[in-house]
Amino acid sequence: MATPVAMPRQGNTVESCVITEWHKKKGDVVKQGEVLFSFETDKASFEFEAPAAGTVLDIFFDTGIDIPVLTNVAVIGKPGEDAGAYKPSASTPAPATVAPGAAEPHKPAAQSAPAPAPSAQPDSARPDGWDRDRPMASPRARGLASEKGVGLESLKGTGPGGRIIERDVAAAAAAAPLTPSAAAARTPGTPLPARGSGIGGRVTLADVLSAPQAGTPAAAALPADEVTPVKMSKIRSIIAARMVQSLHEAAQLTLNTGADVSGLLAYRQRVKKQREALKIADINITDMIACALARTLVRFPDVNALLAGDTIHQYKHVHLALAVDTPRGLMVPVVRYADLLSLSDLSTALKTVAAQCVEGSINPDMLSGGTITLSNVGTFGVESFTPIINPPQVAVLGVDSIELKPVRRARRVRYVDHIGLSLTCDHQVIDGAPGARFLKVLREKIEAIESLANLKL
Repeated sequence: MATPVAMPRQGNTVESCVITEWHKKKGDVVKQGEVLFSFETDKASFEFEAPAAGTVLDIFFDTGIDIPVLTNVAVIGKPGEDAGAYKPSASTPAPATVAPGAAEPHKPAAQSAPAPAPSAQPDSARPDGWDRDRPMASPRARGLASEKGVGLESLKGTGPGGRIIERDVAAAAAAAPLTPSAAAARTPGTPLPARGSGIGGRVTLADVLSAPQAGTPAAAALPADEVTPVKMSKIRSIIAARMVQSLHEAAQLTLNTGADVSGLLAYRQRVKKQREALKIADINITDMIACALARTLVRFPDVNALLAGDTIHQYKHVHLALAVDTPRGLMVPVVRYADLLSLSDLSTALKTVAAQCVEGSINPDMLSGGTITLSNVGTFGVESFTPIINPPQVAVLGVDSIELKPVRRARRVRYVDHIGLSLTCDHQVIDGAPGARFLKVLREKIEAIESLANLKL
């Protein structure tokens, strides 16, 4: 009997994926466990292994197409078997039963961070006190609606129980030629592409910003061998859109300061010498800064917050996002309840999610829900930079390099190891003075890291 191959569900928040490469073609023989195709969500890249051995009887989608999860994408069986029964509808790919070996939905950890607003659900399952007039919509649909300026109240959902899902918002957004942010940023007279890069050819803010300004001649033509066109991956496109959105929608203010890390460096050396005896992780500078950051944030709920419309959601606990450089682009995994973890446990958690991002095995559910982001580029020798906020967060902390810096103490000047800290905050939520007070406390905790670590050396 033929085996249908369905697009796997990678996490509870993923509604669709894009196949980036087929490793087998129609008619090829495939072994169980061989890589059949590579695919991307909006957050990570994965490889899908064949759930059964046999011949690839048919492939239903080309690369680059956004495919709903649990939709049949191919069929494996014996030569001559009929694959037509498994072919999804030509207009709307129909969900299919999960093929053997396909990824099952990942159950979120018991300590997962709550969303800024309650998730929508059918009326019959809505808790008491829920606003019955609020449209039922998935988290991804709400995010896309906010980005595209689409009102959910006017949409009819096609999801279970009439729930509005991402493709409903996408269809509504495609009806308008310009996104709200693109319309606001466009200079009169600036030429626009006949078809934008947005859904359904909609012209986005990125299209407006990249278009030649009115009266500005286009770049001179160059020989073909001097130009290498590189198509953005889905992840890179999402990163680009989010960064432009962040700069366009947030009033970003960056404050720069630093801390004396002479004690931190000395303490780290002591920890390294006794690490095996203590049976703890190899604690590095990022881990120590993260620990100090988490302990500081519990005193500053206005910094440990998310902004949704005109509502600020302040969090009691810290769900720390870490910027990780991967071959697929920037990824930001989240460690839940970082403020409750010991320095050693936090170090282990940070290394685990970072390694999963690099390997491409991170669950997409671990790439959302952060209340603040930590980005360390100091290892590359960067002395100061302006980190960009990851919305809906209202702050991001950049960690700079460690440099010798002269300081005056007791009427004497001495050189100390000094680490730079760059805090970018959304001025809509955080003013300069509160941001400065936050950095002052953070600096104090970094300089007293040994008391936070609580390791018996």
